[in-house]
Amino acid sequence: MISRSSFRIARRRIGASRVGTVLPAPDTSKTLKASTFNLPNQPQTPAPQHELVPQEDIDDFNLTKLIHGTTDLQLAITSRASNKLNSIAETDNNPNTALKISVESGGCHGFQYNLNLTDLEKEIAADADEELLVFKREDGTGQVAQVVLDESSLEILQDSKIDYTKELIGSSFKVVDSPYTSTACGCGASFDFDFEKLQRKKEAKEAN
Repeated sequence: MISRSSFRIARRRIGASRVGTVLPAPDTSKTLKASTFNLPNQPQTPAPQHELVPQEDIDDFNLTKLIHGTTDLQLAITSRASNKLNSIAETDNNPNTALKISVESGGCHGFQYNLNLTDLEKEIAADADEELLVFKREDGTGQVAQVVLDESSLEILQDSKIDYTKELIGSSFKVVDSPYTSTACGCGASFDFDFEKLQRKKEAKEAN
């Protein structure tokens, strides 16, 4: 038979063993995936876009040839201008029909174009100083589209195009797509041009 004192001692020991036993804490940690540490997407720099030159522009310059005078500058005669000049030559029965272009000071923007029909043979005969330059569009169709101008005018008009446009106010020959024109009036006859841009191109050309 167990006495009361023995029972109290056994009870104390059981209680002590319960107090002294430390149970491990439950594991509440989480395993993080590698994707958790991915850096935010960096904005990608778009590749530079190169402006495409229309095939029509390329053809206009390739088909326009210098046939009189000496220069390394260029301009283009569009198919519309070529067709109109050819039509005028046929109507006048004069294959020497040409469009003469000159640049003079004046107009509301400082400079102005003068475009007039002329006889090419007479122009060349009167060119005692041999300053005239003649461009012709040679597209294999037998057309006689010719443009005559002097070197100083071509310095300003270089890399531009001679076009024939039809508008509400009328139809006319025009100088278009000039890369060195800074401002122009609504009629397109008067303009100002970027001297600095023109000079930079000249210096770059001389450096090469």
